[in-house]
Amino acid sequence: MTEKVIFDYIDSDPLVPVTLINPASNKKVRAYAYLDTGSDTVVVPRELWLKLELEMLYRSSVCAVGGIVTAWYTRINIEFLKNEHREIIAFYQDEGDVLVGRNVIDEYSITFDGRNSRLTINP
Repeated sequence: MTEKVIFDYIDSDPLVPVTLINPASNKKVRAYAYLDTGSDTVVVPRELWLKLELEMLYRSSVCAVGGIVTAWYTRINIEFLKNEHREIIAFYQDEGDVLVGRNVIDEYSITFDGRNSRLTINP
């Protein structure tokens, strides 16, 4: 990717398309995700975790809103802006949205323009 990419917000939300990939089976699921500058890693909700047939291999205590919780995690591949990020740590959550954290988005320069409902991403 050499040029900036601009996304219009979807229903007032700054969502971007991603493809989540199980590296063991190469099973893929397309989804919309929030870019979460407050998260260290990718977070995958239960529904997509099961569709990808991801295993709950590892457990870790993590800081989350409300305190420290114990969560399952594994490694996945993720396609974002035509770039494949391999062996990214992804945490499981029972409910919610796909979150793309800093383990992916730190490679980009991202501007949230809420006034104009636009998200700009530079390589």
